Amino acid sequence: MVLPKLVYENLPYLYFLASGGLLVLGDEWALIFSAGIFYAVACIVLVSRSAHRRLDKHKANSIQYLFPELIYEYLPYTYAAIGIFVLMSTVNPFYQFAAFTLLILALRNLLCRKNNRTKSPSLF
Repeated sequence: MVLPKLVYENLPYLYFLASGGLLVLGDEWALIFSAGIFYAVACIVLVSRSAHRRLDKHKANSIQYLFPELIYEYLPYTYAAIGIFVLMSTVNPFYQFAAFTLLILALRNLLCRKNNRTKSPSLF
């Protein structure tokens, strides 16, 4: 089965929207579990697509990560999930600020990662 490019490229974001929609519907454990599944699937799809589309693969083997590569790949998504969970579950301004900071950090990491991986290889 082949999906149209418009649907295929946006499918992980639809999973994120489904996850958010399920979280908004209620706080039953089944809804939270389903939202977590949708979120995890979206993250897995995005990370696997990123790995296959990298233009800087020649540099990937020489990079020494602080964390194992698998954890490194999913870390921004973990930051975002924790930030969203804390924002939804607390009214304390300090915790909300910390959650917002985590969301900004996750967004920054994802944008920098996308920028670095989509550059063509250069000599310098």
